[in-house]
Amino acid sequence: MSKQFESIMRGLQQVADYKNGDKTKCRVRTVAAHDIEPLAAYSKDEIRAIRHEKNFTQKDFAEILGVNKKTVEAWEAGTRKPTGTAVRLFQLMEKDPNIINHMVRQ
Repeated sequence: MSKQFESIMRGLQQVADYKNGDKTKCRVRTVAAHDIEPLAAYSKDEIRAIRHEKNFTQKDFAEILGVNKKTVEAWEAGTRKPTGTAVRLFQLMEKDPNIINHMVRQ
């Protein structure tokens, strides 16, 4: 068997053990809701600035974020607001501008 298959099987066994009450073989992290940074609101200008900072076209930025180019266009026109995962990605990009480099092949 491959190492990947064995790793997956170990993980599935840990899930089964945890479900059956054996919490000694797993790492579980509980986070209180008040410890999670709230979602920020981004204006069309802030979104455009994030994209321009990395010199991406709307098309490339959309591909990196996993959204349609029309979505980025709508965010930057102010007709739609980013939500959920997109906002979290913007927050991560603000905290670590190099994080986006991990999503782009060099």
